[in-house]
Formats: sequence, structure tokens, C-alpha cells
Amino acid sequence: MRKSASIYLILCFIPIFIQAQNNFRLDTVRVDKNDSRNIHTYKNNGTTSGAPEKSNKVITKSNEINGFDKTKLRFGANLGLSLSRNYTVLGLGPQIGYSFSNYFMAGAGIKYYYTKTRAYDYGDSYLYKNNLLGANIFGYLYPIKFITIFAEPELNYLWTSVENETTNEVSKDSGIVPSIVVGAGFRLGFTHITFNYDLIHEVNSPYPEGLFLGVSAFF
Repeated sequence: MRKSASIYLILCFIPIFIQAQNNFRLDTVRVDKNDSRNIHTYKNNGTTSGAPEKSNKVITKSNEINGFDKTKLRFGANLGLSLSRNYTVLGLGPQIGYSFSNYFMAGAGIKYYYTKTRAYDYGDSYLYKNNLLGANIFGYLYPIKFITIFAEPELNYLWTSVENETTNEVSKDSGIVPSIVVGAGFRLGFTHITFNYDLIHEVNSPYPEGLFLGVSAFF
């Protein structure tokens, strides 16, 4: 009797067990939302595979190399041009600088200047021709945005000729001419307009005596 009852109970539970297996759903298993097995997360993202999507981030190269930022490089030039009957100046001075901060820029450059001057003395006419090739270092300090203080030590090689146009006699000379130019003025965008002075001002200095106007631009 007990054996028959046991068999009867087993037969009654078999349909219930089968029905429970048919109603079992995989998505009722709790998994983390970032788990690759979570089909709902990837379904909402428009993907059906269990693998996570590849990142579309673009890795850009940094402009900085060991602390050196190429975007802070500044390129500029000093230009000289003056034409008249008795006086001619032609000059070009490429410069390269580095902006260390919003308050300070420094760099170096080279330049070439040609000047020709005609002068008269006791009825004789003299023609002066000067060629100058030089190198310099410079610094601009910006205490406020539109004000600049400027300094430029430089070393120039000068070769000259003086011709007496009355007698056709020509004399030549050459030598090293140092200069220390300082100045102050305004910063207007990329342009510096300064009033400068050569502290050394040797006899053959390429700069005039006293204050003179200087213009430079950096980009």
C-alpha cells in the first residue's frame, strides 16, 4: 500500500516538474548590468552579440614632448626699409621665440642689414656702404597684456666701404660690433611697437644715437 502511494505521488509531481522546466527563462538570472552575459544591456545598445562594443575613441598625439609644447613656438621677423635720395636701408631679420607663459617670451634670431649713405664735407661727396650680419637673443616681458619690456643683446659683423666720389678713393674696414638694445612699448595683437636704445652704441653701431622706433611681429 505504501509503495503504491509513493508511486502515485511521483507520477503527480512529474507534470509539475516538466511545466516548471518549460517556463524557466534565462533572463530571470540576475547579473551585473556591465556583465557581457546581460542580454538586455546589449539589446538596448542595438547589438545582439554577447561581446562588448569596441571603443570609437580616437587617440590623438600630444603636442608636448618632454615638456616642450610646439604650439608655443612663435615665428617672426624684423624688417628694415628706408629709401631716400641720400639714404637707403634694407634689412631682414628672421626670429624664432618660445612663449614660456602669458608674461614672458624669449628666443633668438639672425639678421642682415645693408645701408648706403651719401654725405658731403668741404665740397667733397662721400658714399658710405655698410653690410651687417648679426645674431641675437631676445626677451619680451609682458607685465600687463598690452605693455611690453624688451631686451636684445646681439653681436654683429660689419664690413664697410667709404668712397670719395670726387677723387674716386675707396677705403674699407670691417670688425665686430656688439650692441645691447633695450626698450619698452606696446603689444598690439602679434605686433610689438617699442622705443629702443642701444646701451653700448659703438661708433659703427647699426642703430642711431638716442631713442629709435622698433617694430616686430610674431605669429
